[in-house]
Amino acid sequence: MNKIRLQEKALLEKICNENNLSVKLVSELIKSAEKFSYENISLNVRIKEYLDLINFYATNDKGDS
Repeated sequence: MNKIRLQEKALLEKICNENNLSVKLVSELIKSAEKFSYENISLNVRIKEYLDLINFYATNDKGDS
């Protein structure tokens, strides 16, 4: 891994630990968000899609904590 990826991983782990979140959950959420292009979507639609992603992964992640 390059230096930037290692720093990103360390920062993600730190933030997740501070907020009592699953690193796996947050990583999957970020990957999912990166797959979508939001250039032509309104802010309200974007917010709804992020909330849907959070709810989806939070529901599926209950046993991983």
